[in-house]
Amino acid sequence: MPKGVMIFPVIIIGLIFTIGLLNVICPKLLWKTFESWKATKEPSNAYFISRRIAGIIIILILVAMFLFPYIMSKQ
Repeated sequence: MPKGVMIFPVIIIGLIFTIGLLNVICPKLLWKTFESWKATKEPSNAYFISRRIAGIIIILILVAMFLFPYIMSKQ
């Protein structure tokens, strides 16, 4: 497969991983950066906890996707 075909999906997956990681580490920073302009007040802590949980789920899905070929090759 050509390298250009492989690079594009890896870049997209890397961006999704980075966004998920930032949601886990600092969800308030992401909210201030991307959503504060349309809000009248800061959301509750439950909103930020749900963002962290969603970030953890995204990271777990991507790690499982990357480890799947390795796990299947060991069987």
